[in-house]
This record gives sequence, C-alpha cells and structure tokens, in this order.
Amino acid sequence: MSKKRAKTYAAIGIIVALASAGIYLASISSSQILEEKQFLENYYSLVNATTGVTETYHKEIEKWEKDQYDDRELVTITDSFLPKYDLLVDKASGFKPPQKYHEALDLYISSLKSERESYAMFRDFVETGDPKLNETSIDLLSNSTKYELESFNLINALR
Repeated sequence: MSKKRAKTYAAIGIIVALASAGIYLASISSSQILEEKQFLENYYSLVNATTGVTETYHKEIEKWEKDQYDDRELVTITDSFLPKYDLLVDKASGFKPPQKYHEALDLYISSLKSERESYAMFRDFVETGDPKLNETSIDLLSNSTKYELESFNLINALR
C-alpha cells in the first residue's frame, strides 16, 4: 500500500472515530438533559403537592383558631394529615436525581420531615397545652422553611 493511500485511510479512520465520539457524547448529553428535566418535573410536582397539603392543613388550624373546632377535633384532623407528609417524604425519597441535585433533594426531604415533626409537636401542644411543645413546633417549622429555601436556592443555582 502506498504512503498516500495509508494516510488517506488513517485520515478517514480518525474522522470516523471523531464522528462516533461526537455522536456518543451527544447521546450522553441528551440523556442527561432528559434525566434532569424529569427530575425537575418531579421535584416541582412534589413542591406543588406539598404546598396543597400545607395550605389545606393551615385552613383547618384557622378554623380551630376561630373556635369552629375544639381541641379534640384539631388533634384528629392533625392525625389525618401526618401520614400525608410521610407519603410526601416517601415519594421524594424515591426520586433518582442527577448527581448535581442530590443535595437540593436532601434539603427538601429535610424540610418535609421537619414540617411533619412540627405538626406532630403542635398536635401534642393542642392536646396537652404545654407551651414548650408549641415553641418546639415553631422552631421545627422555622427549620422546615430554612431547608426548603436552601433547596429552592440550590435548584435555581444549578439550573
């Protein structure tokens, strides 16, 4: 084989190899984009579901504050809401986020757990009247908000 022909084959081989590598990298990139898109859709859906549960529960608390419910009724209502937060935590824990979003998801799960624990403490406060339980509930709810905002900020910074 002549040197000219060998160089031509080598050049064609390099072009084919580069094209193959480019196609491979493009497929990785598009699968990563798809994975990120799916995670973000799931994340925002979870946030919306959580907001709905929280708003509904807070409306129940408002009724209690207006004496439309007695303490026992609010305890029962709270008991019915706590498992909803467990389901939200379970749902979030089942997500498979891209690596860069792991911390943001962990923060959101911490937010959900803290919110749930806050309402459990509030329930105990309503049942017992112990003001320390109310203080603990408020602190936990504050932590929940902090974790949630940290999660949102991280998601926005990574997008």
